[in-house]
Amino acid sequence: MRMFTPAQQRDESTLWHVVSFPPEGSIQLLELLKQGLPTDVIENIHQWTGINKADIVQIAGISGRQVSRRKNGPKTLSPEQSESIARLVRVMNAAIALFEDDKDQAIHWLTHPVRALGQTAPASLISTESGAIAVLNLIGRLEHGVFS
Repeated sequence: MRMFTPAQQRDESTLWHVVSFPPEGSIQLLELLKQGLPTDVIENIHQWTGINKADIVQIAGISGRQVSRRKNGPKTLSPEQSESIARLVRVMNAAIALFEDDKDQAIHWLTHPVRALGQTAPASLISTESGAIAVLNLIGRLEHGVFS
């Protein structure tokens, strides 16, 4: 799985920075996800990517109703929902890096069928850990010039 260096995570051009995540793999991140991310994280992702909030929730594999209830009740996502959002951010950052910081091109690639993934859109796989790993592995192969 692709790991971002602390310098990449602090870079203001990354979604990881925008959502204020601590360094990947850190105890602070694990604690934050266990406590639950604030529901505002979805708005932050929307603002930075331009992807509509309903699509963000769907790509992450989270029920839109559950998120709506959390906005009216507790203002934090569950640990499972938080993990899903972190997975989406991780894959989104990797795709944007693949396209040399071109968010629009990365989002287009994520949302359209890819032959190497069986004509499946990468975004449709992000809702599961296994699917996200498949997308990250493909991104890694493409970064190294291994065309699939």
